Amino acid sequence: MTIEEIKYHLSNLKTIAFQLPNGNLVPNHFHVTEVGKVTKHFQMN
Repeated sequence: MTIEEIKYHLSNLKTIAFQLPNGNLVPNHFHVTEVGKVTKHFQMN
């Protein structure tokens, strides 16, 4: 997804919420400064 696609989808929302991996939502008073995806690759020797 490109930043333009994200901005388009965000512009059509009245509210936004972020869900944590455990299923809880980030409280409204939290300030989210970054959203990213981390891929880890572990190699067994």
